[in-house]
Amino acid sequence: MRLLRTRAIRIVLDSALFVGFIVEFITREPEFDPDFILHSWVGIVLIPVIAVHLAGNWSWVQRVIRNGTDDREFGLGALNALLGTLSAICIVSGFPLWFEWADAGWLSGLHTITGMLAIVLMFVHLWMNRSRLGRLLRPRAASAG
Repeated sequence: MRLLRTRAIRIVLDSALFVGFIVEFITREPEFDPDFILHSWVGIVLIPVIAVHLAGNWSWVQRVIRNGTDDREFGLGALNALLGTLSAICIVSGFPLWFEWADAGWLSGLHTITGMLAIVLMFVHLWMNRSRLGRLLRPRAASAG
């Protein structure tokens, strides 16, 4: 678990999440991905990336849940829970569409709406974490030796 908290891993993981969400958003249009192959595979690859991101922040998640509304970051925790729920619904609803187990009726609408809301909330999530991201990306001072 300590490895997931290292600076380099966090940068790579957070960058992969950002790029994955953007690629998912762009390739939802048939003009960019007529058979939705890239869109589908990026969605599948995002599953373990999201899981590892959660695992690396598990102590934070536990703290916010334990403290509830008394936690100073309860609002961010609620946003993250909503983002996670929307992402999960979007991913799960994508499988029957990809495998053509269901028609593109209401399920396609659910997939599209949850995907759109998730991309918006991803940017809100980034904005709310801007100070953490700034600290993560700021070059470190050379150690005096």
